[in-house]
Amino acid sequence: MNLRIRLAMIVLAALLASPARAQNPPAPSSGLRMLTVDDYFRIKDVEDAQISPEGKWVAYAVETHKLKEDKNEKRIWMISTSGGEAIPLTSEGVSSSHPRWSPDGKYLAFLSGRGEGKEEDEKKKQVWVLNREGGEAQQLTVTIQDVDHFAWSPSSDRLVLVLQDPSPEELEAAKDRDKDGEGEKTKDAAKPKPRPWVIDRLHFKEDEIGYLDRRRKHLFVFTLADHRLAQITSGDYDDSEPAWSPDGRSIAFASNRTEEPDSNFNSNIWTVAADNTDKGKTPVRVTSGRGTDGSPTWSPDGKWIAFTTQLDPKLFQYATFHLAVAPARGGETKVLTKTLDRNASAPRFSADGRWIYFIVDDDGTQNLLRVLAVGGEISRPIGGRRMAESFSMNKDGVVAVIIADATRPPEAYLLRPNGDLRRLTTTNDALMSQLRLADGEYVHFQSKDGTTIAGYLYKPPDYKPGTRYPATLRPHGGPVWA
Repeated sequence: MNLRIRLAMIVLAALLASPARAQNPPAPSSGLRMLTVDDYFRIKDVEDAQISPEGKWVAYAVETHKLKEDKNEKRIWMISTSGGEAIPLTSEGVSSSHPRWSPDGKYLAFLSGRGEGKEEDEKKKQVWVLNREGGEAQQLTVTIQDVDHFAWSPSSDRLVLVLQDPSPEELEAAKDRDKDGEGEKTKDAAKPKPRPWVIDRLHFKEDEIGYLDRRRKHLFVFTLADHRLAQITSGDYDDSEPAWSPDGRSIAFASNRTEEPDSNFNSNIWTVAADNTDKGKTPVRVTSGRGTDGSPTWSPDGKWIAFTTQLDPKLFQYATFHLAVAPARGGETKVLTKTLDRNASAPRFSADGRWIYFIVDDDGTQNLLRVLAVGGEISRPIGGRRMAESFSMNKDGVVAVIIADATRPPEAYLLRPNGDLRRLTTTNDALMSQLRLADGEYVHFQSKDGTTIAGYLYKPPDYKPGTRYPATLRPHGGPVWA
């Protein structure tokens, strides 16, 4: 949802609530004030907590909302797992995201669009790296298109990248830079004329992207030593969510490789040799279900791949995402969460391979669960009325996780194997300490056809029982997301 729509919703809520606030002003002695529209843009989003291999640091991204510029900006920070002040790792004025520690612990890589091209729209998102011994960030990749995603190899000497086929404009711009010899367009280079959109796909348009063309996303392996880039998948398919095998020889990924991918949601899990020289023309098919399989992750011994799967393709988006495992070389799939009627996502094996941790969408919350890799017991390391939005885990079983609740914006937490859950970051504490907020109450009520509806109810901070107040309703957007 863009800033203008968010602002309109908040302004509407403020206008509806203002009469009640005027009748019931906050007590002067409280020292707190009501939430305003401007406060919304002061709240910072903490996301993508990544624990370092040795467990001493957590890197994360903080998104700031810039109202005047009508844009958002992300910055990468780091904090000690023993507590203390957070340390900014990237500068303001440019967005940086997706922090990832190298498995050997020497580097922190991230995505950022900086240093290339004169104009903002010319800067491509590339992989940058920070040496933990100190120094400025160094650019690793130089591709003519954005890097959509990357992941470190287990030996820390390679990256797998997700790149979309370059557009005609990107190819033309690359030619201009080569002619100029300075990595920039020549001053008198004319802007390319806009090309007509050619619609030749069933799936021709997508939210937040617009019209689609035939450009596909594929996997590439980037070698740090010589900066060599090798394409390892190809074809008229989109490949995503790459995951390295523990020995670094193979990469698992999700892809819909049916005859007409636009006509169905049948993505499967595949593997491909990381050093193949034929652009992945003969990948190994791991799963063969007809629903949507995704989020592959390898067991520590490399024998199994865990993933999310939908069992009823007729329900497409409405089908429950379950957690499953399959032999890495292909074979029978075993579903581990059939008894759990909740959507599962983001599976990760524990270092000993005994457990698979995952996030589950459960009745207005998101909790962190784990299930035995062989099936059976399901437990809930992080439960309650919380939103666990992402997590990472090191070899010692320490989990870095982003958690929000009904009255607190997301912050980074640390979960130790003994069950101790402790908040690490205080990104929004200064702002929240100034505000007089209402407590969110989780409620259930009956629809006109008798269906039970659930939601969060926020009463004004100065609410008086028996008094009628105006209300703003914010539906969550659809029946497949709570």
